[in-house]
Amino acid sequence: MTARSIVTRPAARAVVMPVAILVLYFVVPVDAERAPIGVLLGVTLSAAALVGVVAVVVAEARGARRLVGRHFIIALEISLVVFAFAYYVIATNDAGQFGGLSTRVDALYFATATAATVGYGDVHPTGQLSRVLVTAHMIFNLVFIAGVVNLVRDRMSERRAALHRTSTPHSTDAE
Repeated sequence: MTARSIVTRPAARAVVMPVAILVLYFVVPVDAERAPIGVLLGVTLSAAALVGVVAVVVAEARGARRLVGRHFIIALEISLVVFAFAYYVIATNDAGQFGGLSTRVDALYFATATAATVGYGDVHPTGQLSRVLVTAHMIFNLVFIAGVVNLVRDRMSERRAALHRTSTPHSTDAE
């Protein structure tokens, strides 16, 4: 089984993409001191994960005529990882920016809690830069949710119109 055949199977894509994104998040080196598995291996695994993500995105783009639920799940995961990575980099470069955030897991947890609009208070922004980023994340969440709601509404309207077309008898020109 080749790598190409793996990313062309829907079930494999559903697993490869989220795993590749998480691998990328956890192994990409921030700097030499904070490279969890070493800089060279981290860059290599990050590149491999990035190739996996790109391969799945290309396969999805070629095969998909419209957006489906898994596309939104992937977009949500990517946004969580991007915000989490930004939180982690800020927190590790300036310890006064966040309270309770010191690891990548902490950052991913905080990004997820922010996206879910759940505030436990154990991790929180304390600096101005972190507050600006968290505010941007909150605004992104509102826009993302509005986009999903709009898409669902459009799909429901399309289905309703399709049902109406199939249930309405066609008129004939009998006159």
